[in-house]
Parts: sequence; C-alpha cells; structure tokens
Amino acid sequence: MPHRTIRLLNRLIRTCRDSEGACRAWSEAAASPELRELLTERGEEWGRHGDELQALVLMLGGRPALSGTPAGELLRGWVALKTLALGRGDLPVLLDWEHSQRLALRRYQQALGERLSERVRRTLTLQARRLSAHHHRLEDLRGHFAAHSP
Repeated sequence: MPHRTIRLLNRLIRTCRDSEGACRAWSEAAASPELRELLTERGEEWGRHGDELQALVLMLGGRPALSGTPAGELLRGWVALKTLALGRGDLPVLLDWEHSQRLALRRYQQALGERLSERVRRTLTLQARRLSAHHHRLEDLRGHFAAHSP
C-alpha cells in the first residue's frame, strides 16, 4: 500500500505544482488588481498543499515529486502567449482557472476513492474541502466578471 499511496501523492504534488505555476501565470494575465492578488494567494496555497503532500511522502519513506508536469509548463507558456497577443483580461483568466480547478478537484476526489491511511485521508480531505470552497467562490467571481464584461 505505501508504494501505491506514494505514487498517488506524487501525482497530486504535480497537480499542486502545476496549479501553483498556473496561478502565477494567470495573475500576470489578469486585468484587475483584486484578481491578481487572489491568484497570488491561491498560488501560495497550492504551494503549501504541495509541501504538505511532500512531507507525507517522506513520512511514508518515499521520494516526493519536486515539480509539476510538462503539460503544466505548456499551459503557463500558452497563458503568456495569449496575454501577449490579446492583452490582459479577467474573464478569460477566470474561465481557464475554473476549468483547471475542476480538473484538480476531480483528481483529489479520485484519490479519496482509494484505500488510504487515516493520516493521508485526513490531509487530502482537508485540501479537497479548501479546493471545493475556492471553486465555489470562483464560480461566483466568474458570474460577477461576466456581468461586468463589455
């Protein structure tokens, strides 16, 4: 079980690192200072989630993933290119962010469907709850920016 759990945690660590980097890229692409600040805060939170998961992997005797995925790097490059071509914009950032958060939440839900130790399950459950709460706030923001978009 520890080997399988370590593999699962490393997948989530990569998700956290991808999300952390994506939040930085989206922060650069956002037009409003409020959204840029929110994205910066969320990126920092993703970093803390990844750190917590790395500690769990070490506790289980494994080698934790240290970075995200090539797809995450590609996404950050795409966001930078799109911003360069189209300029800053809040609604496109929110739509991309919301899609990414849905995928991350799905990965957490899949992980929670596995057989896990109580310690690992507790950590993943807390992180998933925070992610879900942020996702609901993100849906509200999208509605706000869509209503105020030209």
